[in-house]
Amino acid sequence: MDRTRYEQQIHALKAYAHISQIPADPYNVPVSLAKTLLHYDQSIQLTAAQQATYNQAAAMTDDHGWCCCQCWAWYVHSGLAKYLIATQHFSATQVAAVINAEDCCGGA
Repeated sequence: MDRTRYEQQIHALKAYAHISQIPADPYNVPVSLAKTLLHYDQSIQLTAAQQATYNQAAAMTDDHGWCCCQCWAWYVHSGLAKYLIATQHFSATQVAAVINAEDCCGGA
């Protein structure tokens, strides 16, 4: 883990403290929250416009997707993205910023 990057992530995530679905620490996601976000990935149906935002956001992330590989974090981040788009009306840029701050693959 890159400590400087981790500290930047923690600082960036503080801006979203009012949204309980966004973990405060990308390396310490409560199991209950991960399960909720996985459920969002499977259950939130996006409109065509929302899907376009979702697709654009994925392409804008540092990993050019929801994680560097399709592990559990991919689906958790996907669920978070769907939640932010569908309920918080986040733009693609805003979603990508959150997902980049939530990167849990060591910040490499």
